[in-house]
Amino acid sequence: MPKKKDEHRIGVFICSCGTNIGGVIDVRKLARDFKDYPGVTFTTSNMFTCSKDGQDKIAEMIKEKDLTGVVIGACTPKLHEQLFREILEENDLNPFRLAQANLREHDTWVHGDDPEVAYKVAYDLVVGAIERAKTLEDIGFEEYPVDKSVLVIGAGIAGIQSALDLADKGIKVCLVEKYTSIGGYMARLEKTFPTLDCSMCILSPKLSAVERHKNIEILSYSEVIEVERDYGNFNVRVKKKPRYVSIEDCINCGACERNCPVTGRAEWNLGLGDRKAIYKPFPQAVPGVFFLDKDSCTHWTDGCTICAEKCPRDAISYDVEIEEIEIKVGAIIAATGFVEMDIEELSEYGGGKFTNVLTAGQYGRLLSLVGPTEGKILLPPSFEQSPKRIAYINCAGSRDENHRPWCCNFGCMYTLRHAEMTHRLYGDDIDQWIIYHELRAGGKEYEQFYRRVRESGVRFVRGFPSEMIEEKDGSISFSVFDQGTGSLLRLNFDMVVLTMAIDPSPGTAHLAHMLGVDRSEGGFMKELHPKLEPVNTKSRGVFIAGACQSPKDIPASVADGKAAASAAASHVLKGKVRVQMDKAVVDETLCIGCGLCEKVCPFDAISMTVRDDERQLAEVSSILCTGCGKCQVVCPIGAIKRKHFTTEQIEAEVLGLISAHRKREQSAKTSGGVSS
Repeated sequence: MPKKKDEHRIGVFICSCGTNIGGVIDVRKLARDFKDYPGVTFTTSNMFTCSKDGQDKIAEMIKEKDLTGVVIGACTPKLHEQLFREILEENDLNPFRLAQANLREHDTWVHGDDPEVAYKVAYDLVVGAIERAKTLEDIGFEEYPVDKSVLVIGAGIAGIQSALDLADKGIKVCLVEKYTSIGGYMARLEKTFPTLDCSMCILSPKLSAVERHKNIEILSYSEVIEVERDYGNFNVRVKKKPRYVSIEDCINCGACERNCPVTGRAEWNLGLGDRKAIYKPFPQAVPGVFFLDKDSCTHWTDGCTICAEKCPRDAISYDVEIEEIEIKVGAIIAATGFVEMDIEELSEYGGGKFTNVLTAGQYGRLLSLVGPTEGKILLPPSFEQSPKRIAYINCAGSRDENHRPWCCNFGCMYTLRHAEMTHRLYGDDIDQWIIYHELRAGGKEYEQFYRRVRESGVRFVRGFPSEMIEEKDGSISFSVFDQGTGSLLRLNFDMVVLTMAIDPSPGTAHLAHMLGVDRSEGGFMKELHPKLEPVNTKSRGVFIAGACQSPKDIPASVADGKAAASAAASHVLKGKVRVQMDKAVVDETLCIGCGLCEKVCPFDAISMTVRDDERQLAEVSSILCTGCGKCQVVCPIGAIKRKHFTTEQIEAEVLGLISAHRKREQSAKTSGGVSS
């Protein structure tokens, strides 16, 4: 006899997940308990449902039992939902006919010390999933073309590595950098830990490779101002700010800089010393031409034209305007890096108040041969006298609930780098102290580096500085309780260097919003999964690399850059993207055009449009919608629903949970027992 069209035939598959679930509850018994549950046609348990045997069993039962839905009781859907959906699709069952009960994270990991409670919760969760499965509907897919091109935002070492790897695969890359030169923070360093090899010696070949690569277009001194999805691609507007020096015509002779009468704050040296109004930040800069800073130059106030007059190639023009460029790309990599936290926030350490309190970044510029003192350690602001005693204070503002609770990741090694370089330059002429409360040396050869610095005579004191004051001679005094010796010390130094907490680069929040990327603690961009998808984001086609995700050192940033390039290449080289249509949909017969859904949508996926009958109704862009469900929550009359998570489907699951719990309570009362 033929089966009724609306008859449910649900298959239930319970996973032991090794001991994660099976070590707490009896998964075989749980599977047996659903043998006669209404709508369930088949039920079983196995050790690992995600294994080949588990996959084959699901496929076999879909065909043999002609299943209308599949319920899997296992771990979080974040891990294997896509795998299980593919199994359904391969066996002619719509992939959205899958419902998962999270028995691990929502149950056995929570109630591992109480198996009886854990079993009851597991039963309830599976009931809820079965009832939800009965309400699920078929949902389709749409395919959109993807351009073979990638936008990389940020040209530090992570962005540079991404651009080079993509370009070598034949993919067109547009590399956007907000500063006048590519290179990022690594270009500011004289040497890199733990080997103390020359930073620019290993970076400058990559700068040159980027400049010379036929598949890479560099947009320096530029910013992304708008990102709009165009089905499978992105339409991006970039603001290209004027350099006032022609990249094509400048021959890098330096006549403009030598004759410029005006100075300004040296941003590249993090505020230490001055530079001319027209300058090149460092010798290996790319583009390798000069830059005219309008804010410093007096042409616009006093009419000075000396630099233009001295230029032998007429490469300087004061009439250049801001230019907006529109580009179309198939994927985007954000590699926007980090900055040190503002030193003025650390008033307890004299930040912004005491002249001889510097950030680690500023001290690094003093050590640079192309820095403000040509590699000599001299006291600011006159830079005439060398210090005799230097204190480095680790974790200044980081791992601190009053400032930044996260670790800066590379600060310990950064401090050791400074101490080792200073010792090589000055030997015992400078007495160096490192004040720390923990030292972390977890990278390759980091522990050996720490031992080498310690053996050089640098003093290490474990404790927290306090009562910091500036003496009349400009020296800095503070107290610290040495936890190693149990003594309270009062110390005086000519210079104090703060190894600062790390923040995302300015503008990260706005960029993340444009890209549709979440942010985590501290405002860093958030990955899709910290272990399995570390460079992917929830926004399809958008990837992240380097310190925009979290504080990272150079090796980790390079690895990130390569990983993001690989992920972006996989995305664009397919030539198309398959989009599942579990999106928000509007019932136009119910919509009243109030606009609440449009206001709460974080992805600008909803717009209010006027129909032919002059009614204003909500309209959802399926390519922009990510299915977050916010619109469904705020709609006052239920006119907008998120497919696969409709109100009816959520209610079915909740009512299933409640009914299972109530039946157990009723059974306990009937038998005279007690239910929990």
